[in-house]
Amino acid sequence: MTFAAQGKGEWGISFVKQREHFFRALAAIPPRFYAFWVLLACLSATLLLLTDTLHIVYVTDSNGACQLVTTYATDADTLMALSGITAGEYDDISYTAYAENVSNLNIQRAFTIHVTADGATADVAMTEGTVSEALSRAGVSLGEHDYTEPSLDAAVYAEQSITVHRVAYQDTLSYEAIPYETVYSYTSEFYKHKKTTLVRQKGADGEKTITSRQRWVDGVLESSQVVGVEITKAPRTEIIRAYQAGAPVSSRTGPDGTTAPPSSYKALYTGRATGYYSSSGGRGASGRGLAYGTVAVDPSLIPYGSLLYIVSTDGRFVYGYAIATDTGGALQNGTALVDLYYETYEEAYANGVQSVNVYVVQ
Repeated sequence: MTFAAQGKGEWGISFVKQREHFFRALAAIPPRFYAFWVLLACLSATLLLLTDTLHIVYVTDSNGACQLVTTYATDADTLMALSGITAGEYDDISYTAYAENVSNLNIQRAFTIHVTADGATADVAMTEGTVSEALSRAGVSLGEHDYTEPSLDAAVYAEQSITVHRVAYQDTLSYEAIPYETVYSYTSEFYKHKKTTLVRQKGADGEKTITSRQRWVDGVLESSQVVGVEITKAPRTEIIRAYQAGAPVSSRTGPDGTTAPPSSYKALYTGRATGYYSSSGGRGASGRGLAYGTVAVDPSLIPYGSLLYIVSTDGRFVYGYAIATDTGGALQNGTALVDLYYETYEEAYANGVQSVNVYVVQ
């Protein structure tokens, strides 16, 4: 055996001895020592796990209640069960987490609101919101014109009273007479009987329909205002013809736009004037309509369409301006110079025959 081989063998023997000594030492350690260290390791791991998952939660409500809960749970029901603080059906629950596993669960307690509508009051619970939301929760709807006190957008508060006012509109019709007016039409034709008056057109009252809109609030009449007036029957003016010296029978005007006598004329005829009347009005021989200010003539003497001015020879009777429109047998045979048209039989009869001057103006 060489020296090298001898040295290696000695080292190997020494290593074996040391290992045997180490295992004998381990075997000499009591089992309780090992159990202690295993327990300590488990506790350390548990504490480390708990430190990472445990939460400190403050459970509070809006009435001032407060409980501290240490737990790994984060759901509201479990936290409230641990704290002993419960929430009502309409309470609001909010959960807020902070740093270092600290959080807060707050219960906002609902308060009561009284909603009165249609004669009944309903109590609703809310934590916040508006009058409009309170009505919705109470199942109350508003009509087109209904309103609330306070207004729909007002914020609600505890023990608040909300009133719904029902509004309805109703239109009513009433009828009112429109008195007729009386107008006097003056003429000189009554110069023989100056106090004579003649109802040329009898007056009649008209009628108007008045629409009033009533505003009813909660079944009580609050106001009424007129929203429309319609004349359903126009009044008819009463026209009375009465005497006035120099007033012409006809309202037709001359070349100057007035009823004054003409300042010039083309011809002058003097003769007998008669009066006539037609119940149907109608038209003259020239085709023109008949009315005050139209007369019948001999067209061979005075052409149709001529503008005339007619006045009695004594000046007390003024027929005024007229248009030659019609003719007749008495005019063509020279019995009469002119036949004056009147719109009533009474006037034609009262002014049957008289002497007149007939001025041919145009």
